[in-house]
Amino acid sequence: MPETSRAKDDEAVQSDEHVRRLEAIYLNTHDSIITYDSASAIVSINRITLEMFGYDSESELIGKPINTLMNDTLATRHHHHVADHIGAPHDSALGKLRRIRAKKRDGTAFPVDIHIADYDFDGERFFVACVRDMSQAQEHEDRVHKSLFYDQLTGLPNRETLDRSLVSVLDPAVRASARFLMMEIGIDQMRAINTTFGMDDGNSVIRLVGQRLEQALLPCEFFGRGNGDRFTALFEIPPSKTADTVALETFRKMQRALSAPFEFGGARVSISVTAGGLEIPLLATDPGLAIRYADMAYYEAKSLHRGDVYLLTPDDVARVMQTSALVHQIREALQMQEFFPVFQPKIDLETGRCSAAECLIRWRTQEGNMISPALFIPVAESADLIEGIGRFIFLESCAAVQEWKADPLLSQVKLAVNISPKQLERDNFVDFVRRSLDTFDIPASSLEFEITETTLANNPKVTFAAVEELSRMGICIAIDDFGTGQSSLGMLRDVCASRAKVDRAFLAGVPEDEKSNRMLRNIVNLMRDMNLAVTVEGIETKEVAEYVRTLRCSEGQGFYFAKPMEKVDFEDFVRDTNAAAAPGAVFRRQTVLT
Repeated sequence: MPETSRAKDDEAVQSDEHVRRLEAIYLNTHDSIITYDSASAIVSINRITLEMFGYDSESELIGKPINTLMNDTLATRHHHHVADHIGAPHDSALGKLRRIRAKKRDGTAFPVDIHIADYDFDGERFFVACVRDMSQAQEHEDRVHKSLFYDQLTGLPNRETLDRSLVSVLDPAVRASARFLMMEIGIDQMRAINTTFGMDDGNSVIRLVGQRLEQALLPCEFFGRGNGDRFTALFEIPPSKTADTVALETFRKMQRALSAPFEFGGARVSISVTAGGLEIPLLATDPGLAIRYADMAYYEAKSLHRGDVYLLTPDDVARVMQTSALVHQIREALQMQEFFPVFQPKIDLETGRCSAAECLIRWRTQEGNMISPALFIPVAESADLIEGIGRFIFLESCAAVQEWKADPLLSQVKLAVNISPKQLERDNFVDFVRRSLDTFDIPASSLEFEITETTLANNPKVTFAAVEELSRMGICIAIDDFGTGQSSLGMLRDVCASRAKVDRAFLAGVPEDEKSNRMLRNIVNLMRDMNLAVTVEGIETKEVAEYVRTLRCSEGQGFYFAKPMEKVDFEDFVRDTNAAAAPGAVFRRQTVLT
């Protein structure tokens, strides 16, 4: 056989094999394959096409427009250029995978991925569409989308969706001419409901409240669930109204929606809410800041306007931001050792000797600036940093007592330390104190813990037990700021205290005003009758000091005797004072605060 004929026969065999492979793919693929001409008429289909679209025979589709199988309305919604891949597509659309909506014979729409290629045959252009049913994949995507952007308990949009909504309303093109009110709404009775009925019924309440509020507040830009028992709403403020007006109108809608009691699990409960809000973009120009400020507004409302609505002001933001900055600075100050102890003497009013001192904390920044305790102590308490500060000053006191053990004068000085409620309520606080005394090898009797009446009243069962243990260890317990707190006389009778500090407030008018004198005298006598030693603080004049001495108080403290001073100055003060003191003298020495 000639070589050229053999080559032609080989090419024919290869071509036939190629055709058979293509036919096998065409018949056995799980995708629908549809061929149509340049007039968009269907030329051929495979078996899967009939199954996928619900047709019985090829004759029902051959010659029909390709759009017979496509849901044009839905496709248009999902893709801007349907003509690019349905019908005769532009060249730019060929070879691209698109997600569109197809249409079954009964009109049911379903998602498909479609890929279109073209070829020429006898001078005519044809198109091949490979179509894959994506119903199951779409259902999975929908479930994932729902889990990402919708709350599982209530079915409401979640914080992720809120973030997207805020991006939209805070777009520069929108905010140029629009104002929005963002509100954070919380259920007032949630803690009591969870405690009384349990978490399951509590979740039922959250779900029911969400349903009512959603209906009451529509239409709005957004309504969804936030954290825990809280919901978030976003409204556009009409040009003719203020944010305050919209907030008040909205809150009244919520009150009306929640006016009927809620019934769940055989219970019947009335619900009220508290709401905080802010105007955007007036106070916030990005989503993260808007969400932070909404939380801020809610907590302001919760603490000061419970059961009402409150709108955040620029002054609120400035104050909270200043506090937040101070919290950060306090944390850094603890790490950078910017805090240090000072000692304010307590004077024995009979001998004039310095019998004790109160160890106080001071803050000097790296730049040398002093930060007032009146500024940072309340912030530290609210930010749960007071324990760190309390631990620091307690350990500094232990270190000072250890250093003074060998000094004949300084070793006689008892150091008093203020103990916060947070410290006293800790399960391991008493053990921490015991270990510290062992570590520094100092006697418990060298220390005095000053505890306010409010601290005792906060959690009596826990604090009384801790105080009793500390007292058994030998630490003197003093009731600080006596007469200004929340304690009852019965509470003071039962607590293991050995001293009371009369607050400076009771020195107003002393000794000129007889009513003031009588009140102070009665308080001192009451404390003495309860076997408590008495320290009067806030003494600032010689006249007050002399009058207090006539009441047979054991100690006096105040600027008349000495201001708080750093350790070296305090040591000199004790040596000078105790060496020179004479019985019956009311000693006066003022030392400037360093």
